[in-house]
Amino acid sequence: MTPKGITPDELRTVAQGGRTYTDLTFSEELSLDDLDLAESRFERCRFALPTIRGADFSESTFKDCRFEPTRFANCKLPKAEFAGCMLFDAEKKAGSVFAFCDMHAVAVEKCNVATCTFDRCDLYGLAAVDSSFRGARFTRSSFTKALSRRTTVTRASFRRCNLAFADLSELHLASAEFRSCRLSEASFIGTDLSDALLLECTLDRVEWDKAKLANADLSGSQLAGLNLAVLADYVGLTISESEQSAVLEQLGIRVVQPR
Repeated sequence: MTPKGITPDELRTVAQGGRTYTDLTFSEELSLDDLDLAESRFERCRFALPTIRGADFSESTFKDCRFEPTRFANCKLPKAEFAGCMLFDAEKKAGSVFAFCDMHAVAVEKCNVATCTFDRCDLYGLAAVDSSFRGARFTRSSFTKALSRRTTVTRASFRRCNLAFADLSELHLASAEFRSCRLSEASFIGTDLSDALLLECTLDRVEWDKAKLANADLSGSQLAGLNLAVLADYVGLTISESEQSAVLEQLGIRVVQPR
């Protein structure tokens, strides 16, 4: 079914009622700027607006929606859920942009978020499953929440996600979880991954310069190209026995089996 258009009056009527939008197109003639759309449900909707500014999508659900591509600026999306959504425009080869958005505790499942940009967003508690973040950029975004002046906690979870070529540089991802993810040629330059879990991941040709991997657990992961010499810290790092030869060879150490 092709999503039909919606008028401002129809939008207002639904917003005042059950807040469920099904098979609708939000075209550029319609503005969602500064609207209260919290706890809404969008099913099979098409977003063809170039920009959405200041809208409140708190605790909203987006299911099987398409964005072509859209810039979210200063929007509220805490606890929003994206399921089966396409945020990458294959024809334009461009992803959506989230700039200065509150996206804490956002859930992403079976979505295409390739080449999307998260610019200075609050991503604390992000949970992503079976989704593609290929080539995504997380520019100066935060996965950390301050509990007090001296205490902060970091929370982020990626499971079975494709993060190949993603730019995760200069981020604080201590204690973050990556499980069964593809991170080929991703950038962790200057990233703090202390105490992080990167389990059974593909980590070949990753950029590790000045990254911190103290007490990180990389068990079961493929580590081709990991050079400990370029890391800022790796005390307590855990890797699989099968990967020790590849890691030591980067340091010029040859491992031989006993005769």
